Amino acid sequence: MPAKLKKITPLQAKKLAPTWSIKKNKLYKKFIFMNFSDALSFIVQVGIESEKINHHPTISNTYNKVEIWLDTHSVNGLTSLDIKLSNEIDNI
Repeated sequence: MPAKLKKITPLQAKKLAPTWSIKKNKLYKKFIFMNFSDALSFIVQVGIESEKINHHPTISNTYNKVEIWLDTHSVNGLTSLDIKLSNEIDNI
């Protein structure tokens, strides 16, 4: 992770990650799949991308639904890492 991350505002984050919502000052997105296996496969792919940039989301899964929240704990807000990971997730 870069030594010094700068916070970005929720409005800036929304502009940089337009397919995501802002909930409780975090990037949020809900994904719905055909079944549990597809949802689980997606979660594994998210994990691989997360490890590549050493930035890890909060993930919730119920059967075919996956919810993801992104924020940077070290700055207690949103940063470019959240934007980068949101874009990687959108490309899965």
